[in-house]
Amino acid sequence: MQQDIIVWPGWLAGAGIGLLMVAFYWITGKQMGVSRGYCNLWSYVSKLPFFQQKEYTDNLWRLWFIGGIILGGFVATVIAHPGEWHFHFDMGQAYDMLLPHNLWLKMLVLFVGGAIMGLGARLAGGCTSGHVIAGIPMLNLSSLLAGMLFFAGGLLAVQLTARMVS
Repeated sequence: MQQDIIVWPGWLAGAGIGLLMVAFYWITGKQMGVSRGYCNLWSYVSKLPFFQQKEYTDNLWRLWFIGGIILGGFVATVIAHPGEWHFHFDMGQAYDMLLPHNLWLKMLVLFVGGAIMGLGARLAGGCTSGHVIAGIPMLNLSSLLAGMLFFAGGLLAVQLTARMVS
């Protein structure tokens, strides 16, 4: 049985997320973001002084936030496609053409790429969503500049990848 899926217009979903970010900041005095949550997680695993900073050992609400993102995605999938979903590593034809075919090598490439992105997020003072989704609604000029550069870099990466695949 096919169920109709409700899709919000992008502008409405974006405005809703922006309002959520502003409301969260007004209520808590903190910016909502994901990359610092990974540092919270590492504060349990690593004894490096960087991860033992008070910012990462005391603000554990971000771990709940990350868990909620994962759980929310799972619940949304189950509700949208009851009995039809399955777990898989298929990421689409473009990824299959660019990444190694061996599953272990593919996981290694994706892990290293994720680690590099995580390092970049820490060096930039936040990830793409942290800057664009949380920083811009707070009228942070560095986040606005970062968002424009992320967008330009994304356009460039898509163009280069499309040329590599075709």
